[in-house]
Amino acid sequence: MWRNDVKDFMNKIKPNILYKDIEISFNIKDSEYKLKVKLNRPDLIYGITYILIPKSIENLSSKVAIHPLTNEEIPIIVEVINEPKAGIPAHIEEDYLYAKRKKLPIKQVIMPINASLDENKPREDKEWKYRENVVLIVKHWSEEKYLYIKYKHQKWQCFISGGVDEGETPCVAAIRELREESGYTSIKNIEELPFKMANVFYAAHKGVNRYSTVTSYYIELANDIKDIISVEEQDEHELKWATKEELYEILKNGFTDQIWLLKQQSNEINAYTGQGKYINSDILNDMENQEDALNKICKYIEEL
Repeated sequence: MWRNDVKDFMNKIKPNILYKDIEISFNIKDSEYKLKVKLNRPDLIYGITYILIPKSIENLSSKVAIHPLTNEEIPIIVEVINEPKAGIPAHIEEDYLYAKRKKLPIKQVIMPINASLDENKPREDKEWKYRENVVLIVKHWSEEKYLYIKYKHQKWQCFISGGVDEGETPCVAAIRELREESGYTSIKNIEELPFKMANVFYAAHKGVNRYSTVTSYYIELANDIKDIISVEEQDEHELKWATKEELYEILKNGFTDQIWLLKQQSNEINAYTGQGKYINSDILNDMENQEDALNKICKYIEEL
């Protein structure tokens, strides 16, 4: 879908970011104390997963804050800082690195939307279909290589992917797609990557425009045992293995969004700092304009 490299791909979904300082008040569980924290990205408020406080108020370190909009319990951690700070690891780089180090939750609240701009761009004369997809980064059982598929009837080389059927969870769909497209069934480890994304394109083989939400999984195989795949799958593609560096070149030809996923899994890319569609954000869900989201959330907080 995308012919540019991953930097160009990221630039397309990373326009200028707006900032607006606002002070948020957190109640403290089992306490009458209220903790005030400044935010310069109020539109990310639903992504707060921890709060850092200076030693001057370390009496709060054994307590938890209550998120003012979700009522979630937020851990409070004492650090050498001058004032309280809310951690939003999914979308602020330093917060992401801290959360990974401390094994704290990472909650995505902005999802990148990747629109195809080449021959696969959406067509005005075709209907739209929504689909929930999974993409699989499959690790070899003994080598530092990853599985990809080379299509026989299209110029596609990419990771295994597929749709989530009705009644399935994305994780179940991932395991099913692995079995159907590769035959591998022995999984040592399966891990959902922290970031979802959306792809917008024209699916020529289906004759419809697609809006697909993608959940990605890292799967480490336990061994080389596999079943025979169907004749239809064998006719459609062949299985290949490549190193990470080789895949960066292979995926350039149409699937730079999957390079982004691979770099995330390898910790070469951390927080998602661009714009996109708001998710996991209650009143902001499905909004795509950051200025509108900022105005809406600030007004909402002021009226609490």
